[in-house]
Amino acid sequence: MKLIFAALLAAVQAVRLSELQNQLGSWPATDSGPSDDDLIRVSLDELYSIGNNTKLSDCDKCKQRLLYAKSLALVKPTLIPSIFTEWCIGTNALKKDTCLRIFGRTTVENSYAGSNFGDMVSLMDPTSYDGDYYCHYFESACDYVSPPEIDASKLWGGSKPDEYKAAPEAGNETFYVLHVSDFHIENDYVVGGEGNCSASMCCTPHSFNKYPVPQGYDISDNSLLEDGPGEGWSFYNSSYVDNVFEKGLYVGYNESIWWPASSFGHYNCDAPELLINNTLKAVTSLNQQLNLSYEFAIFTGDLVDHDETRYISYESTLLAEESTFRDVKYQLHDIPMFPVLGNHDTFPYGQMAQNKYGFSNKFDWNNELMAELWRDYGWIDFDVEQQVSEHYTGFSVKTRRGLKVIALNSNSWYISNLYAFINMTQDYDSFGQFQFLVDELLDSESKGERVWLIMHVPAGADMLPVASQVFAQVVERFSPYTIAGIFNGHTHRDEFKVLYSGFNGSNMDAQTADNAIAHTWIAPSVTSWIGLNPSFRFLEVDSKTFSVMNAYTYYFNLSETFTNNGTEPDWQLEYDARSAYGVDWPESAPLNATYWHEVSQKIGSSNSSLQQYEDFATRYSPYTYDCSESDNCDTFYCYVSTFTIDQYVRCCEHFGLDPDV
Repeated sequence: MKLIFAALLAAVQAVRLSELQNQLGSWPATDSGPSDDDLIRVSLDELYSIGNNTKLSDCDKCKQRLLYAKSLALVKPTLIPSIFTEWCIGTNALKKDTCLRIFGRTTVENSYAGSNFGDMVSLMDPTSYDGDYYCHYFESACDYVSPPEIDASKLWGGSKPDEYKAAPEAGNETFYVLHVSDFHIENDYVVGGEGNCSASMCCTPHSFNKYPVPQGYDISDNSLLEDGPGEGWSFYNSSYVDNVFEKGLYVGYNESIWWPASSFGHYNCDAPELLINNTLKAVTSLNQQLNLSYEFAIFTGDLVDHDETRYISYESTLLAEESTFRDVKYQLHDIPMFPVLGNHDTFPYGQMAQNKYGFSNKFDWNNELMAELWRDYGWIDFDVEQQVSEHYTGFSVKTRRGLKVIALNSNSWYISNLYAFINMTQDYDSFGQFQFLVDELLDSESKGERVWLIMHVPAGADMLPVASQVFAQVVERFSPYTIAGIFNGHTHRDEFKVLYSGFNGSNMDAQTADNAIAHTWIAPSVTSWIGLNPSFRFLEVDSKTFSVMNAYTYYFNLSETFTNNGTEPDWQLEYDARSAYGVDWPESAPLNATYWHEVSQKIGSSNSSLQQYEDFATRYSPYTYDCSESDNCDTFYCYVSTFTIDQYVRCCEHFGLDPDV
């Protein structure tokens, strides 16, 4: 047995996967093999040895640990969570919460992903880009590396025909569509709870500040308000009964709390259900007041809150998904909503496995739940319900005017989805979503149909670099003739990104109006986490081409609800996109990629436009950066004028900036 262990460890130390697998071929049968305790002890010794090897870089150490984990996955995968959790916490390799999130044993009581980590290492190649990107995004051990050049044209075959290179001209009639994103309902929100907590998520029953409140502390110093807590503060158990707001009893607060949570939310917390309902009520009230007659709504993901993974359970995930969609249906009535799931809308957090690799049984529950729920609410029909079940909640639906909406589950390419790190360059479409998307686009192109794409994670924000590159190629191939709009959420900020044909991030001269071919709308969040005012928008859409002619964004100042005696928030128009940046733009032209190119150029050349962008991104919250006094705004131009992760990194490098990816 000792000889077998020695051979195994020698193979790992040589970082040669083929030798390691050859050695495993002679591993003893389970009944004659080492005990679990022996394997745990020897494995920990090996992980410590890797960490103590001064000849290896941090990046090489991470990859060598992955190789060892791969050997364990072939021998005793059930031990991987225990071994790697003990190693991670025992060596302070990562923060304890991060160690548990990545390596902790998965149960229905927490959102730890140790079992998913085991699945990943069993199939990944740690010596390839798989290892480079895992070690970069999960353990910060490897520097960012640009993805390999991938030609995705085999997905559609051939080049773009000339007749598909120009967008159709807009007509003279419009209709309206609602766009909401990132609810992040905090179902255990505690009015009067701790809003200045020593954790990532506040306002919950387990939120606390590890430091005592100083004697004589005045909360107004911390909350930017004039009055301290008292009867004017919004500590009321309010609710909506039959769609009518009822201010509940005054709750008060515990004097040991630094910054008590008010009724409609807090800047360090996710959204209480009261805020969700108030937002939806504002949406429907606006629909009636302005006679908008929303034809449909789109929701670009994230229902579950940001609490620590140890407090996110299978049941709390279900509750967030079901309760939020229930509230949406109650308020929108017969207005159909086309939703996508976000990175938080799964269990464990961010995880989704490829059907082709045999792990789908772990996640089918979510696909089936959404398919049934969305059909029950009348948002999709039977045929689309089958697509939702088959395509990881992705689907394609035709609206009554003929617009096709294609919904994708962006967890396929999310930087925290462990399954996305399996064979990511050789099998970049392992989830089959790119082929599903391309097939739908080819069908629409042949029929002259226009298409909207909706997904949660934008290509240039938290999408893995390889997938980001492939997605950009798909978008360029079908823009601007077929793709009429791309809609995202995820960042919580009100943002946009422009795709330029022939631009790689370094050749800045390619960022021209003629090369601007597509752009994304990244929607502001309903949740105020972190440091944002709640927001939503509606889109004015051309009836002929389904291009967006204008977008109207609404918000309210959350801080004003802290001392308004518990009354409802005052929602107001923040801006309309056509006039916001002072771009000279034809009234009959849609707000297309060329328009947003002009906006991005103003952001890059004008301090006032840069500040305007930041104001809109945060909705004038108390935490909005002053771009004239801070370097926090320096990367904004590169952010809006690039589409993929790699383009953004190269743009930042061009200007000598830290891309922080």
